[in-house]
Amino acid sequence: MGEKNKLVYKGIEESQFATIASRLHHLIESNALHYLYFSGEIGSGKTSYIRILLKHIGVNENVKSPSFNMIEHYETKKKTVYHVDLFRMGNPTAWQDGEIGSLFEEENTLIFLEWPEKAEGLPIPDARLEISLGEHQIEQNKRDLSIYFKESQLLDNRNFLLPK
Repeated sequence: MGEKNKLVYKGIEESQFATIASRLHHLIESNALHYLYFSGEIGSGKTSYIRILLKHIGVNENVKSPSFNMIEHYETKKKTVYHVDLFRMGNPTAWQDGEIGSLFEEENTLIFLEWPEKAEGLPIPDARLEISLGEHQIEQNKRDLSIYFKESQLLDNRNFLLPK
């Protein structure tokens, strides 16, 4: 995933991410996105952004952080969605032999995976979202966001413009 397949947003608020989530939702609905990985320091907003995205794809139930269970799953009308958090995984290849590894073999699934840098040998994601506080204080509720797409044709800058 190179620089040419990258979108960068500086100082966005959650409401602006909701706009981006609606654009990502269209790619999910068209089956262009199956694996989305979320990276960022603790407290950067990975789980919050995943909650927003889950709401856009039709998950209306309470979304729990999978920090302790490692996996939470949700059913939508069209897909099974897995929210995976690898933060507590000690062995970087442990995901391959257990329940997490089998998720990548299932049909008609969507995987939102936090902390992919804790694992080795993960499948290449269709999109990788890097969330950072950047220059912003956590109280400002603003983040910097970079989105890398595996396929350059998924990146249509016009679809990802934010209203001023």
